Amino acid sequence: MSDYALIQDNQIVQVGSVPQVYNDGTRDWDTRGMSDAELAAIGWLPVITTPRPADTDTTTHDHSVELVAGKPTEVWTARPKTQLEIDQATAQANQATITTESYANVDKLIAAVEALNVITAMTNAEINANPAAVIKDLAREAKTIARQVNHGARTVSGRLDSTDTGPP
Repeated sequence: MSDYALIQDNQIVQVGSVPQVYNDGTRDWDTRGMSDAELAAIGWLPVITTPRPADTDTTTHDHSVELVAGKPTEVWTARPKTQLEIDQATAQANQATITTESYANVDKLIAAVEALNVITAMTNAEINANPAAVIKDLAREAKTIARQVNHGARTVSGRLDSTDTGPP
């Protein structure tokens, strides 16, 4: 936020950093090293900071600097979030969820590759002895890989409207 506000005729004219050289219309002031009291004498007052209220799922707060009892003060005005802000918050939350799940799924993917290696090392006789079990194992490992690929695809494509990777 801003450090100082320039006050003229009881109105905020400018908010920001105090310039190193300030012209008040009649003379130049070298403001470097000036105390707050000296700056106030030429119209520059420090902005009083106030804590930003917490947003909710549907409400956010806009920032402004207003004169409150003659002092420039941060003011936070509540307003409904726009659909874009809600969508962005949802996307950020989904990105965090997907990233967390993807991190945890790295070990599952390693295990899936190891399980697939066991299946590919089996002889035809071993596979033929219980083909249903082998097919189920392959399906489980393929599903694990598909879920991880889905997470990666959502992250890369920016399609973060959901974290859905299909039915379990």
